[in-house]
Amino acid sequence: MSDELPYMENEDGEFAIPCQLKISAECVQQGEFCEGKEEAREWVEDEFWIFSGEGYFCMQCNEQVLRNISNIKPKNMI
Repeated sequence: MSDELPYMENEDGEFAIPCQLKISAECVQQGEFCEGKEEAREWVEDEFWIFSGEGYFCMQCNEQVLRNISNIKPKNMI
């Protein structure tokens, strides 16, 4: 599974998982760089990032999504 995720690699050969959404002003943009892809995935899971099926998104973006949902007003039925 972890090889299918999007990863960022730095000049030291370390890997981080980017936030899939990047919609919050407080978005961290990416997880911490780790020595391997599996460790990068474990880091985002330890930080409670949400797995979407295609990638992960950070808690700040999750909170923004929830705020956006709460702002949707149901249409009145006539």
